[in-house]
Amino acid sequence: MRALITGVSGFVGYYLALNLLANGYIVWGGTRKESTISIEGLHIIEIDFSDHEKLRRTLEDIKPDVIFHLSGQSSVRYSWDRVEETFQSNLMDTIGLFEAIKHSSLIDTVKVVSIGSSEEYGMVSLLPITEETSANPINPYGLSKYSVSTLAHYYSEHFGLKIIHARAFNHIGPGQMLGFVTSDFAKQVVDIELGKADPILYVGDLSSKRDFTDVRDIVEAYRLLFEKGVSGQIYNVCSGACTSIRAILDQLVNMSSKFIEIIIDEKKLRPNDVPEYYGSNQKITKETGWIPRIQLETSLYDI
Repeated sequence: MRALITGVSGFVGYYLALNLLANGYIVWGGTRKESTISIEGLHIIEIDFSDHEKLRRTLEDIKPDVIFHLSGQSSVRYSWDRVEETFQSNLMDTIGLFEAIKHSSLIDTVKVVSIGSSEEYGMVSLLPITEETSANPINPYGLSKYSVSTLAHYYSEHFGLKIIHARAFNHIGPGQMLGFVTSDFAKQVVDIELGKADPILYVGDLSSKRDFTDVRDIVEAYRLLFEKGVSGQIYNVCSGACTSIRAILDQLVNMSSKFIEIIIDEKKLRPNDVPEYYGSNQKITKETGWIPRIQLETSLYDI
């Protein structure tokens, strides 16, 4: 099988490339600019989503069986200050990809795994969240990803593109950039361990509960969605369980040899409208056989 990963230099793209290569795929990795990523067997190419004709020719040359569309802006926090950039990266670039496919000879053969987010669901009244739960995004990032979901449906229905849309919940793992809860906590614990910081952690609200899955399980789900998923469908990718932020922090702190004091900083407290948030993975498990296998403790240790 021949695969193209857009956004291969990102956190998830790196692990997906490793997964596909280990499973016998021939893999191309698309980046917006020259990349420093180096994986044996991975072919790096530059992609300009705004140049539909050039992108079409690139696709014609590669002839991928599947495109995993990971490219995009992935931070909820960043999206509040960079709304236009978030929509450009997540929505407009996706239009560029779909247009290139639409006008290529691959339109009837290539399958696209479009990567969305649990943030598309936003505020919900019933848990666990299923694929039938109505979308009600409450931040620019979630809205941009819901727009991608709607766009995928439109191109599938009107132009016959074979698109599967994955709504991934919180994914964690070694190598994730700062700005996400596990990497931020781990960085502070490591700095204390190395004597770079005082043994005190100032934190905000730790009561929120979220659905965490290791990135190495996430990318296995993406591969199986291509191999066994149904085009035109949406699939949750999640653990189906929730863990409190407090439990995450406690596990990371307990891995340190130093005593670390945890202090609630009122300046860091923000109104929390979503105290508990987790999804159902029954659909993807039933149709592909995927289940998450890496335990949370293992993920945190590796981080």
